[in-house]
Amino acid sequence: MRATRRTQLLMDPDEYRRLRELARGKKTSVGELIRTAVRATYLEPQKPDRRPIVEAILQMNLPALSWRRARREIEAAHARLP
Repeated sequence: MRATRRTQLLMDPDEYRRLRELARGKKTSVGELIRTAVRATYLEPQKPDRRPIVEAILQMNLPALSWRRARREIEAAHARLP
């Protein structure tokens, strides 16, 4: 078993009550809820920032395509499939 570290966290009583209710509903402990939140928020790799990619695509000035035309093209392409 890995060695663990103990920490102390002071919380607003109402926040703690809400976490305790949430933990009870998930059949887990408040500590496990907090550990999971810390992992997900601070320790796991974050999703890449896609804004620069979206901005680059928008700057390409691609032609606008109506949904009706796109649908016709998709249906035509499907009709040509074996």
